[in-house]
Amino acid sequence: MDKLTARAILSDCNINVAQDFFTLSSAQVECLLDHADTHKYRKPKNANGSRGRYFHAYVQRKARGDAQDVHDALNK
Repeated sequence: MDKLTARAILSDCNINVAQDFFTLSSAQVECLLDHADTHKYRKPKNANGSRGRYFHAYVQRKARGDAQDVHDALNK
């Protein structure tokens, strides 16, 4: 997933970049889960939390373009 796709998902779900997961409405979480299904997202096997929370964190990281993502892209 690239930065533009992540921002489009957040926009479609009416979520601001860097918005905390626990402040989302149930409709926003449902929207995120619909996108997670579309992208066939699976949370890590040993995850301590919901799939929605992990997908939210993943999309937020991609939308912000965190340094680790830049590092990973450079080392492909």
